[in-house]
Amino acid sequence: MDKTTILARLRLTIDFDRAGQRWLQQHPDAWFARDEGASFLSEFGHTWEALFIESAQAEIRSYFSSLGIPDDNLPFVKAGERYQGSWILEAAVVLCGTVGTAYTIMKGVSELPDMAEGLTKLKKQIVRRFQPQLNSAVRERLIQSTNPESVNKLELKPSPPPPPNPVTIDLVIDARPLLSLTPALMKAHRVHLSIAISRDSFSLENLGEEPMRNVQVGLFRSKTGRHEWRFQDAYASEVLVLSPKQTVAKRLDEFRDPRGDVFDMSDGEAAHVDCWVQDFHGIYLFQFFLEQE
Repeated sequence: MDKTTILARLRLTIDFDRAGQRWLQQHPDAWFARDEGASFLSEFGHTWEALFIESAQAEIRSYFSSLGIPDDNLPFVKAGERYQGSWILEAAVVLCGTVGTAYTIMKGVSELPDMAEGLTKLKKQIVRRFQPQLNSAVRERLIQSTNPESVNKLELKPSPPPPPNPVTIDLVIDARPLLSLTPALMKAHRVHLSIAISRDSFSLENLGEEPMRNVQVGLFRSKTGRHEWRFQDAYASEVLVLSPKQTVAKRLDEFRDPRGDVFDMSDGEAAHVDCWVQDFHGIYLFQFFLEQE
């Protein structure tokens, strides 16, 4: 998969306005009126998404093109997660290439703060283009859904048509990712670990999709919080391989210090317990406080 860099995040919210809600209340038993119309908006979510991506991408690509970005390097809009309640779509403005490549392309035509401000101001243009298309599509689907053949074949009195503009939208454009672009080559680590500890056991879970190998675990106990740690002072144990989504549990007496003494929490006293986890990629420190029993 080609690398991409996020330049901005988009959050679109669609909901029925007052006129749309009043119309839905005239069909209390219809499927499309459930949850104040949320079921209807979710059912045809792919339609709203396609219309929005088309509208947003047209305005965003036009903006970057006007700044002098070559056609081959123009950003595009990528859909993300959808959420129900109101109908919410998360999307992103992305550019093919690494962070360094994106910085070079963007910085070559404009200052990043000016570019980010201009991108944020596209909200009105995107809404102006998208909202009429959306209301037309929503109204068409509502008319189809109120067809007596699909709602109630015994209905004698035809229902009034939906209002011309039954839904309202809100769009948020967050251009902070664009401001964070840097020319430096960036190295990244992701932490996908879950750690748990009690007075008699310890567990380590690999939440990631890749195995962890030669994991060194060290435990420290102190009456007050620590600010310095040395692994050679820890009560240590190891995990040779921790597969993706795997959890390993250990008794605390499996952790020993350099003298061979075991890690003991059985006295019930309150204590700070710090956990040092280390593999080939880095050192991760987790801090706990166990109250007095």
